[in-house]
Amino acid sequence: MIKKIFSRRNRGFIQAIILIIIALALLKYFFNISLADILNNQVVKDIWSITKSLFQVLWQTVQVLFDFLKQLVASAKDFVSNGIQP
Repeated sequence: MIKKIFSRRNRGFIQAIILIIIALALLKYFFNISLADILNNQVVKDIWSITKSLFQVLWQTVQVLFDFLKQLVASAKDFVSNGIQP
């Protein structure tokens, strides 16, 4: 059972790679467009820059949230261990 799951997953991955290679070959043959042409396009560079900035902001937000939760747990731990001081 487990071998079947892994073999299906690998087969799907290999099929995806083969389809990507075929699509790139067809682009080159019919439209004379290569992957380097696509990656060197200014629009693609701008989209990549915006996406990169977005992920950096999201990562910083996750880090701030994680630090807040870490301090919250530390405060709760101190409160529980020290108890209520009269």
